[in-house]
Amino acid sequence: MSVSPLGSELEDDGPEEVDLDLDLVGDKLRAERVGEPTSVRIDGVVIHISHAASWSSTAMRAASTGDWEQWAQEVIADKEEFGAWVDADLENFQIEAIFQTCGHKARMTMGKSSRPGSSRKRSRRR
Repeated sequence: MSVSPLGSELEDDGPEEVDLDLDLVGDKLRAERVGEPTSVRIDGVVIHISHAASWSSTAMRAASTGDWEQWAQEVIADKEEFGAWVDADLENFQIEAIFQTCGHKARMTMGKSSRPGSSRKRSRRR
């Protein structure tokens, strides 16, 4: 039992009801939705990229801003594999191919990495 600011006693109802309790079902949910890592050979080294369904929001933000080193640090668990990623200094078309492979394996649409947009010329009035 707890006391209100006015001094009256309040009943504790126990834990708040929630629609989804990740504390309770997290492991089961992971087992159902997260598959195996995607393996990529880069300069002779096989790198394992965690399944796209398990990417953290930090990894997703890094990808959306094109911060590939931060993204790789989040999704490649092995330090030697991460080092190989950094050393490879991949080009954008290679990173896009990796994203497509990760998305296909996870049955997700990953989109393309952002590119500068072309400016649109306005029509001149006559």
